[in-house]
Amino acid sequence: MTKRTLTAVAVISLSATLWLGCGYTSGDEKNNVSEEQQEITGPDAGQLNVAVLGDEWQVDSDQNGIPDFIEKESGYNPAGEDCNPEAACGEGVPGADLDLSVNTLLMLDVSGSMAARLGGVPKIDIAKMSLLKYASSVPESIRLGLLVYGHQGNNEQSGKAESCAGIEVMAPIGNLSEANANTIINRFSPTGWTPIASALEKAKQTFGTDRKGRNRIIMVSDGVETCGGDPVSVARQLHSSGFAVTIDVVGFNVPGSDAQQLKRIAEAGGGIYFDARTQSALDTYFQEQNRAAAKTWEAANCYAEAYNKAWLCDANMVLKAIRVLNAESRKAQSAGKNDEVRALEEVRLAINQKHEERKKQRKIIREKWHKLSRDAFEINQKTLKAYGKMRRSP
Repeated sequence: MTKRTLTAVAVISLSATLWLGCGYTSGDEKNNVSEEQQEITGPDAGQLNVAVLGDEWQVDSDQNGIPDFIEKESGYNPAGEDCNPEAACGEGVPGADLDLSVNTLLMLDVSGSMAARLGGVPKIDIAKMSLLKYASSVPESIRLGLLVYGHQGNNEQSGKAESCAGIEVMAPIGNLSEANANTIINRFSPTGWTPIASALEKAKQTFGTDRKGRNRIIMVSDGVETCGGDPVSVARQLHSSGFAVTIDVVGFNVPGSDAQQLKRIAEAGGGIYFDARTQSALDTYFQEQNRAAAKTWEAANCYAEAYNKAWLCDANMVLKAIRVLNAESRKAQSAGKNDEVRALEEVRLAINQKHEERKKQRKIIREKWHKLSRDAFEINQKTLKAYGKMRRSP
């Protein structure tokens, strides 16, 4: 990530700018005008003749309302758009520090059936390998956690009670990363029964009390509930609980009858069911997750930085211009030159009018940013739908 050098004003204002840019602007930037900027605000002066101020006050090459000589004195280019939000959004990842995180809990079935082999390799090993690849390549904005079930007791009737109660958060949300994934994921082996409903109830606790966050579960399973619970009902309650939890289900080599329950869990959880029958298919799922989400986050961050940079640039440019007007207005008032005072008011009105127009332009950029942020959360569902259609194609 390349860090850009900011002006002293930008350094002081950056944290506030990002906060405001993230959707907390009061009155759509209206209250961000300083007292100094409001100093000569008055009733509409009408169409006054600014010629009384001199020729230089009438030259505005870029039509932004600010006379060229003021822009030059303030360090701006009077012949071009200094604060163009589109121009600030180039290729690559600008790396704005924004809270665009998604809490993603990986929920893995470690019941006895996961010991079965697929292509000569235990299914649990294939699942672990895919999860490790995913954990090592997700964007930083995706905060990972891991929950496992079915790894205690045994798959005999004698071990059912222990196994059905055996649900464990191996890594809380935000604690699973490339650095520790291998150690955490390889702690367990396939053993017992399949308590999906209870595991989903446990999953809710991992998201804490934050009802404003984006919460997601990716459940990898090779079978249905075997502990007497109702996972479809729990998934529905979890999705509508106010925590905004979406549940995707990856059915790992699941027979047709069992797959129906897993599909219903995904539907009740507002997510998508993906049928992965080979290691390649499972790897493809997680690779597409990374690729699609990363591209969308890049675009969202790019628009976010473009919006914030344009807002800060424009605010500083207008503030500097208003300072010049205020100084000139005080001089004119002291000299009793009322025509010049009114003419300066006309200039101020023109600056404010153009400033409002630029706000509307930036609003479009902000809407793109927010939309892409939402899309980044939803893009994996679209990817799964596409793969489902591909699998049904002849």
